[in-house]
Amino acid sequence: MIFHIMLKAIKLTLRDKGYFLYMMIFPLALILVLGSVLQDAFSSDVELDKMTVEYTVQKDSPVGKAFSEFATGASGKQVTFKEADSAKAGKDAVVNGDAVGFVDVKDDLTVTTNAPSQIEMSVLDGYLDGFAAQYRLASTIIKVDPTQASVLQNPPKASDSAIQVEKLASGNNISAFEYYAIAMIAMVMMFGINSGINVFREEKVRHTDVRLFIAPIKKSTAIIGNFLGAIFMQTMSLILLMVISNLFFGVHWGDYALVIFVIYFSLLFLSVALGMAVDVFSNGNPAANGAATILIQVFAFLGGAYFPTGDGLMSKLSPIGWVRIGVRDVLYNHDVAAAVFPIGLNLLITAVLVVGMSLWIRRKEVY
Repeated sequence: MIFHIMLKAIKLTLRDKGYFLYMMIFPLALILVLGSVLQDAFSSDVELDKMTVEYTVQKDSPVGKAFSEFATGASGKQVTFKEADSAKAGKDAVVNGDAVGFVDVKDDLTVTTNAPSQIEMSVLDGYLDGFAAQYRLASTIIKVDPTQASVLQNPPKASDSAIQVEKLASGNNISAFEYYAIAMIAMVMMFGINSGINVFREEKVRHTDVRLFIAPIKKSTAIIGNFLGAIFMQTMSLILLMVISNLFFGVHWGDYALVIFVIYFSLLFLSVALGMAVDVFSNGNPAANGAATILIQVFAFLGGAYFPTGDGLMSKLSPIGWVRIGVRDVLYNHDVAAAVFPIGLNLLITAVLVVGMSLWIRRKEVY
């Protein structure tokens, strides 16, 4: 009998064209629009403008001679070291914005800057630290074996392809499409609240609720059948969204597809149970649908479905947030243990709701 009731619920859902618009077209459109508009906000690629660093050296200083040789070799397309006519000219270039920094080289280095960006400052520090390390190394080697000085003056050159950078995906380095695909699937699973509310609402609208409850079946059987019907349709939506996200939005679920599916599935259980509980506890109040829609949007806002909210308290107040964080950590940080918290919490809340509904229905004739 449970199977027949479940099949009836599935058929009713399949007849609803708005269901497919709400569960499939709407989230995919949001992923496409938000992913396209906010793509630059998620990009970690930074273009570095050309930098000029001016310097003066004290001719009779060993440090000055070493720095001149270093500056000649270090100058390139992005960073240019240019010898200034005087210390005043170098500082004026910094003040006027013609140079990022000015280095006065005597027995030590004195650096003058004019509020450079964090990236520019990091690059400048990197070059100066590189010179300091090279100079200390040269001084040490010459003290030990003066014959090796020529090696330092003409170091072997590395080819342009000698250094390759491999960019690893991580939870803090994903594209906008990946982020919103993960978040929107969680939000769609939260739409199960409406499915849960409509489990019995459809019966009332079609005036079949009386026949259902005068039939020789337990109320629990009817509840379980309708619950499973809603779960089945939401599961089909979940599978389709995961497949489409993989094919078109670059979310490669890989070896963790099953774990991630279980995380989303646990949220689906929670949302459908929450919707049924709202309907039961409100005695079928028509305003429940409107309240559920508002609740979903609040969860979406807190959970980062529309814009990133990080991993703080705000995200953890929303089922969408803790599921999004769990999926991200499993998929990109390869932390399978991160799935335990969202799955456990979702199932715990679901169990509490189911027990509460059972006790309520036993005490009062709701329908």
